Amino acid sequence: MTIYLARHGEAVSLEKNPERPLSQEGKAEVEKMAHLLETMGLKVNKIMHSGKKRAEETARIFSENLCDGKTFVSKRLNPNDSVEEFFKKLKNEDKVMYVGHLPFMERLASFILTGDEKKVLIKIKTSGVLCLVESQGRWCIKWLIAPDL
Repeated sequence: MTIYLARHGEAVSLEKNPERPLSQEGKAEVEKMAHLLETMGLKVNKIMHSGKKRAEETARIFSENLCDGKTFVSKRLNPNDSVEEFFKKLKNEDKVMYVGHLPFMERLASFILTGDEKKVLIKIKTSGVLCLVESQGRWCIKWLIAPDL
């Protein structure tokens, strides 16, 4: 099983817009990442996002390059949601991209890899994508890509 954990692109400030959509730079970074992943031959079966504006926009941009253009809302991808509860429901979801927020995405990666969400192993930059692979009950990092690479 392979999953992709993506952090939303850079958003505008709360003062500028309470919905916090992607900034112009954020959109450009996500588009760059989506193009890079497409060039790598990445295709995903589904893209899930938290429902927050910046995650929804990020998911939409990724979906235009990596799948059929459809995205879905998951109410379990918000910044402070339970990573353990999320992971329990992660059954046979192969080649799914999850677009979310900090601290959730980094805590989730740590929990999947070590069983302890407090052991922060990975820093995911805005617009960054982490690929995790499970084989015979063990998870490992396949790759991590950030827009500044």
